[in-house]
Amino acid sequence: MDELIRALKQLAVENPISQFAWDIPENCPIIIPPHISDPYSKNVYLKENFSTTLLADESLASHYWSIQDWGGIGSFKKNEKNDNRIIKFLNQLEMATLTKNTFECISSLSKVAAFAYPDRFAIYDSRAIYSLNWLIFNYSSNLELFPQPTGRSSELAKYDIQTIFRLSKRITNYKSQKTSYHDYCNLLGRLAQSVFDETGKPYMVEMLLFMIAPTEVVKQIESCVSIQIEMAS
Repeated sequence: MDELIRALKQLAVENPISQFAWDIPENCPIIIPPHISDPYSKNVYLKENFSTTLLADESLASHYWSIQDWGGIGSFKKNEKNDNRIIKFLNQLEMATLTKNTFECISSLSKVAAFAYPDRFAIYDSRAIYSLNWLIFNYSSNLELFPQPTGRSSELAKYDIQTIFRLSKRITNYKSQKTSYHDYCNLLGRLAQSVFDETGKPYMVEMLLFMIAPTEVVKQIESCVSIQIEMAS
């Protein structure tokens, strides 16, 4: 754990999360004060002030906004099936375990949790998991990794990290889908207070992991992974 914290601290110095560049859509359900202008500060304000509006919204419009508009996942359409998925997910959060059906949509649903309870939950994003698994693999003696959702990054698709792990011939295990989301959020909460300070929130580490996936992590993979092919004689 200490090596993982040191690695993340160095990455946080080299890649300040204040450079987080995810824009807020103009149809934001809450008003962001005009003096807050940069994307990072806007997202922090949203994380810290959206919860009341979202949890009071029985129509689930705010929930879908966080997935579709803010998150850019237009395929998660509003319908009765997805309404039930959102409600079921919010109930399962307090049970500390998720069903397989819920986890299949974790990239979408975790955005709701991250806005509803920013002190406890973070977004379980493919890029964040890609970075976290790589760092755990390199800087932790515990090789229990997190299931990675399907992602949309063409840069990361060039380097299938599960294949890299298998080719290393090191024994790696993956957490159960039932508990991986809660384990992830708990880990990010602990890391946030070590990497940043005692007021660090899980979303701060998630932002850092999201940022470094296509840059720092890909650079590390390119610099240390090579394949030698022996030609048959």
